[in-house]
Amino acid sequence: MARKKRAIVSVTNDLYTDNRVNKICLFLEKQGYDVLLVGRKKKDSIELPPRSYQTKRFKLAKETGAGFYALYNLRLFFFLLTKRASLLVSNDLDTLLANYAASKFKPNARLVYDSHEYFTEVPELIHRPRVQKVWEAIESWIFPKLKTIYTVNESIAQLYHEKYRKE
Repeated sequence: MARKKRAIVSVTNDLYTDNRVNKICLFLEKQGYDVLLVGRKKKDSIELPPRSYQTKRFKLAKETGAGFYALYNLRLFFFLLTKRASLLVSNDLDTLLANYAASKFKPNARLVYDSHEYFTEVPELIHRPRVQKVWEAIESWIFPKLKTIYTVNESIAQLYHEKYRKE
């Protein structure tokens, strides 16, 4: 019997409250994928209720700031390298670096970028120009190379189209 296709969906948030990502995982299951959702576990995270798909939550030494994002992306990158996958779904820019890098070692895995927001313009970055420039550099390096992108609404899609000429 052939193995099911495997989709690994990654987010940086706590999985307990993310209903949108849960819906994406359920949709992927209906499409025939064996789904693994990867996120983080904070000190005060609530235990996840049983789900029809697998979950993995990383505990990290840092929970905020540059240290968190660096640790999370390193951990995610090495985790993705060790897992079989035909589909890597990167939810937002804060997981894209690890997914993109891992996809280079997985020629049979398709990388999909799911943009929940126009990340480089979120309120947390607007008044932090140096941090914003780091995220903009990551975006401008990887985004033009992406083949499959979707977003939550037409206005964000239009912004990306204007900036990168992506449909």
